[in-house]
Amino acid sequence: MTNRPFNIFLLLFACAMVSCHGKGRERDIAASGTIEATDVNVASKIGGQILALGISEGSEVKEGDVIALLDHSTLDLQLRQAKAGVQLAEANLAIAEKDFKRARELFSKGSATQKQRDDAEARFAIGQAQLSQARAAADLLAKTISDSTIVAPVSGIVTQKPVEVGELVAPGTTVATISRLNSVYLVVYVSEKELGNIVLGQEAEVRTDTDPDRVYPGKVVYISPVAEFTPKNIQTKEDRVKLVFAVKIEITNTDGSLKPGVPADAFLRPQAPASK
Repeated sequence: MTNRPFNIFLLLFACAMVSCHGKGRERDIAASGTIEATDVNVASKIGGQILALGISEGSEVKEGDVIALLDHSTLDLQLRQAKAGVQLAEANLAIAEKDFKRARELFSKGSATQKQRDDAEARFAIGQAQLSQARAAADLLAKTISDSTIVAPVSGIVTQKPVEVGELVAPGTTVATISRLNSVYLVVYVSEKELGNIVLGQEAEVRTDTDPDRVYPGKVVYISPVAEFTPKNIQTKEDRVKLVFAVKIEITNTDGSLKPGVPADAFLRPQAPASK
């Protein structure tokens, strides 16, 4: 025989648990935003014509991968000239050093004047300076040639490639934009009342329409101290006149499934600020 009172009790208990869970979710601070990534603009340190590009938009790069190669044939000739200048300076210095040693020895024996000794010492000092200058010029050219090979400073996805092979670029020209996708972030906006229940380091749940069943763990890394009007691009016309605070949530994205521009929802369980 079925125990009817017991079954009714179980049913009421289950309903109560569902109700409590639903109320818990209702108490969460919910806000929406768009996934963003840190963009790194890779620029050329020198001017020159692009000989080769090792990337395309959407390609994945690792730190140190070659992005572009600039023509450095003229620099190669200048470096050869600079190295010849170093050899000449070394030869001149060797002669000046011998002359100085000879003049110093003769002066100690009284066979040379103080002026002859001083002049030989001055030529030796000038020779040392000229050699240092020649070596510095060669090193500078070698560094410039090295800079003609542009490498990725970080790992990520190439999201922009504004130049093409054959183009002449100036120093500081951006040749690629790399988005770092191993860690992305979501900026949401909350009211002043909700802000009082959000603290740095607080955990958050992030979901997207692309994969609504997947929960991405996040962490609050920045809370704006200044109120602003809700950005027009993510809120309704009615909400734009409200003053809100920006909250930045960092999300680990090791598999790269979160892409910049994807709408996302964040849920934060209200948390009392730490007492001072």
